[in-house]
Amino acid sequence: MRHAFLIIAHNNWWQLKKLIECLDYDNHDIYVHIDKKSKEYDESFFENITKKSNLKIYREYEVYWGGFSQVQVEIFLFQQSHYKHYDYYHLISGADLPLKNNKEIDAFFEDHKGNEFILYDDIALNQNPEISRRTKYYHFLQNYRRKYRQKWKNDIFTFFERVLLVCQIIIRIDRTKNVDWQIKYGSNWVSITHELVSVILENKNKITRIFSCTNCADELFIQTIAYNCGFKKNIYQPDLNQRANLRYIDWNRGNNGNPYTFKSCDKNLLIPSDNDKNKDLFARKFSETIDKNIIKEVLMNIESERK
Repeated sequence: MRHAFLIIAHNNWWQLKKLIECLDYDNHDIYVHIDKKSKEYDESFFENITKKSNLKIYREYEVYWGGFSQVQVEIFLFQQSHYKHYDYYHLISGADLPLKNNKEIDAFFEDHKGNEFILYDDIALNQNPEISRRTKYYHFLQNYRRKYRQKWKNDIFTFFERVLLVCQIIIRIDRTKNVDWQIKYGSNWVSITHELVSVILENKNKITRIFSCTNCADELFIQTIAYNCGFKKNIYQPDLNQRANLRYIDWNRGNNGNPYTFKSCDKNLLIPSDNDKNKDLFARKFSETIDKNIIKEVLMNIESERK
């Protein structure tokens, strides 16, 4: 089987380099998108770092948290890789790390060929009105709420965003009433087949029409297409201690819409002595500026298992 790893990154270049080197394998190719806004990015730092994988690095979009630009980047990476007809396309961030070595990752997907590894969260969708409001109303200021370093500037745009939402509620705007897809919700980090990627690209214009003014649309569009376009029966049903998208992400300890950043004290969660404790293949998030040692520990464990 052949795999395309699609990485979305914006900082922590040492860490990103380690991730790319870790994924370097005979039947892997790696596609990286670097946020156009990122500073101190040095292209030469990533030259000739893979020995087996083809590596391509792009800087096409300025990416904003919660904005449609995140969807655009994901679709862009699907477009760049799709023509090579990989068996699986893995969307990960530059803050991710694999928890298993490449041989184990490939063997898992070989054993579960044809499944779509997508996490759905119907409980949150049904219980959290914020999620349904993402597509029901227009979010014209989605790119500005976290754009600035000065908090007061972001707060101004957040205030006007809320004013616009209240106005839409009063006049009963509903963008979804004429949409023939049932909107679904979950994690944007997925591992999906060539067939599903093809359908996503075929529906690019419809995705733009429905989701371009949607808040955090990256957590909606892949789930929605898979559910409505014939892939529902292929969604992977996880084992105990495993997520449907095979990503171990700790939201319980996170804050402000961000997941928890793992530290050295979490080593036993990421590298358990009992293999049944964590069956996920990837984890996020990590940061070299918060705890570089846990990154080294995880990578060292993968390297030791490879031998």
